[in-house]
Amino acid sequence: MTERVLILGAGYAGSVVANILAREFRNKIAKDELEIVVFDKNKTSINQGGFTFLPFDLYTPEDIIRPRKKLISPRVKSIYGEGGEVSAVDLEKREVTVKDGKKYRYTYLVIAMGCRADMEAVAGLADDLNTFYTSIEDALKVRDLVKNMDGGKVAISVASMPIPCPGAPVKFTFMLDSYLRNVKKNRDDVQLTLVWPMEPIGPPEFNKMVSGQFEEKGVEVIRNFQLASVDATNKELTSKNGEKVNYDLLIAVPPHKAPQALIDSGLTDDKGWLPADKATLQYRGPAGNFDNVYVLGDLGPADILKTGIGAHYQAIAVSQNLINRIYGNGMEISYEGETGCPIITDTETPTTPGKGYIATWKYGVPPAAFKPTKLGWYLYRMYYHVHWDMSVKGLF
Repeated sequence: MTERVLILGAGYAGSVVANILAREFRNKIAKDELEIVVFDKNKTSINQGGFTFLPFDLYTPEDIIRPRKKLISPRVKSIYGEGGEVSAVDLEKREVTVKDGKKYRYTYLVIAMGCRADMEAVAGLADDLNTFYTSIEDALKVRDLVKNMDGGKVAISVASMPIPCPGAPVKFTFMLDSYLRNVKKNRDDVQLTLVWPMEPIGPPEFNKMVSGQFEEKGVEVIRNFQLASVDATNKELTSKNGEKVNYDLLIAVPPHKAPQALIDSGLTDDKGWLPADKATLQYRGPAGNFDNVYVLGDLGPADILKTGIGAHYQAIAVSQNLINRIYGNGMEISYEGETGCPIITDTETPTTPGKGYIATWKYGVPPAAFKPTKLGWYLYRMYYHVHWDMSVKGLF
């Protein structure tokens, strides 16, 4: 009897799992003993981490997109469009329904559909929404706003946590400071304010480094400001505690939540995320406990940091455990919380060096003290090209 692994979502995490399994089980697949099926509504893969760079023309849209048929092994059955858009998941029946009405049974299920911005969660936000988080088009809109900005107060607001890549708004703020200072040369005419929903900005050493850099660069940071409403007419933000912040240009990161199909299927917790064991990543939630269902990437538990590095290591762990289960060897490895956050404090220009660093840590082991460097800038820039030919394919 053919075993079947269904992978919901062909983003970073889902692609890594598909490619690793396809390499490991090429003989089983050839003998029809195993089938790997990937579902996604889009045929194009987008490296969303590149959205932070688009407003400053450091990458082009072509740099951060690839057709999925070039990224996922041909041994994997890939279904896109309405046939790949998940509409319901029934864990008890081991059944996935897609938009065109077809139903698929599975032996093992990997849920890696990512999360989505929820603009309607904050009153008035949709009336003045400028964001680099949601699409290439939105990031290019921010680029045009930044290029035409002569002065005034810019508020970079993170509405609430968790969000995917929580370090990206910090990185964007540093990059905007560097752009205004070294390219447009009007930094003195612009007040930059980062409006942050928590007290710390990341783990202790990360918070210490970025806080010091913000102070040095003259960037105002307002902490513990959970966004409640936006008044687009009066250009005013209001927090849940009643605090107010005025702005001339708002660049916002909306609240995020799991895909609606998973919410409607009763799989999410009261915070709107898919609960899972933090070590095994197996589903543990309101629909029950299922050892054959794995949750990884941005839609996972609220207390697992949502980063690309984290998604990569989660995909490695899930792939190995699926390999172990399919072989029936009884072995199991744990995801140890490996994650990280690339940070950029200065961008490279003809007269200034870029500075960056990729801070990493795991459960119980926070990052040590670090300092962004010129080499860190080049390594981070290089990674966006390595991503397509090595990382997504699960080669390391």
